[in-house]
Order: sequence, then structure tokens, then C-alpha cells
Amino acid sequence: MRFYGIPSEDRVMEILENIGEGLWVFEEGEKRQVLNSEEVKEKLKELVSLVREWKSQIRQLPASTPLFFVHEPSEPKAFKIYDLSSLGCAPSLNPPRWKVYRKELEGQLSP
Repeated sequence: MRFYGIPSEDRVMEILENIGEGLWVFEEGEKRQVLNSEEVKEKLKELVSLVREWKSQIRQLPASTPLFFVHEPSEPKAFKIYDLSSLGCAPSLNPPRWKVYRKELEGQLSP
């Protein structure tokens, strides 16, 4: 699956409006929850608030730094969200801190 970086939290909020009905999986490390579409929107909104807080506190972090990535912005079925530990000089990103995806995609997301 190809993921696209979302350069602003306002754009993330717009994309959240396109989340369709159904069951979603929310993963944080080894923790896993199955949520309905409204619950997953709320979880993602909490993460948007957290990322906004990070960006407001760390002046060296450009506001356009994408920490949210989405598969198909017009019809989102999967998100990967990275934390500040993912930023750095490594040739690739650390695994995402959070993964959110449609239940039917279980097992199809790479780290």
C-alpha cells in the first residue's frame, strides 16, 4: 500500500470527514482496539491535537512536517501516524507509533 504524507493537521481533519462506516483497528505498539467509524474519528482527532501541541512547543519543527500518512486521502482506509522519535537522519522512518486501518485490511499493512 502506498501512503501519502499529510502536511497539515487541518488537512487531516478534512480527510477524517471521508471516513466511511465500518469497523476499524487502532494499534499502538502491542495494544489493539476494534472501533466503529465514530470512535476512530475521535481517536484520530485526539492524535491531531497531540501533534498540534508538539508542533507548537517545538519551534524547530516546521509546521508542514508530515506525521500523519494516509492511504487514499479521498477514501481513507488506513493511516500511519509517527511521533517525534521518527524524525532524524535515518534513511527510513521508524515504525509508526500508531496504525489505524479498516478491519478488512488486517495483516496487509507493512510496518
